[in-house]
Amino acid sequence: MWAAFEPILPWVMPMVVLAAVVSFPMLGRGPSTSRRDPWRGFKYGARAAVLERADGRCEGSLFFAWGRCFAAAVEVDHVFPHSKGGPTVVSNGQALCKDHNRRKRDMTPPWWYVLALEKRRRGYFPADQDVRVYAVMTDKDVAARARRSRRSR
Repeated sequence: MWAAFEPILPWVMPMVVLAAVVSFPMLGRGPSTSRRDPWRGFKYGARAAVLERADGRCEGSLFFAWGRCFAAAVEVDHVFPHSKGGPTVVSNGQALCKDHNRRKRDMTPPWWYVLALEKRRRGYFPADQDVRVYAVMTDKDVAARARRSRRSR
C-alpha cells in the first residue's frame, strides 16, 4: 500500500513541513491565558491610541506581507483575536480598513504576519513607540482599567 506513495514522498514531506512552519504562531507573543478579557472592543483612549499611532491609515498589507494598505483605518481590531484569549490592549491592537478586518476574522496570526506588521510599523510609528505586538496585559493596562471602571460607576 505505501509503495504507491513512495514516488511522491520526497515532494510531500517538504510541503507538509513548509505548511507547518508557515502557519506556526509567534512564540512568546500570544496570549498567556485562554481566559477572555472582559472588555471586548477597543474604546476610549485605547482606540484613539491605536488609530493615532497608525496615522489613521490601515495597517494591513497590500500584497501578502509587503507594502501597506492605502485605505483609511475605520476599525480597531485585535492582532491576536479576542476569541482566542487576546486582550484588548494597545499593544495587541491594529488599525484596519473594513476589508482587511473582515478578511482577518478570528485568525491567530502566524509568525510571519506579526513580523511583517512590526516591520511596516517601523516606517510610521513615532520613534518613542514600541512596534512589537504583545498580547499580554501589563500592570499599566490593569491599572488603567481599574481607574476607568471606578470613574464609570
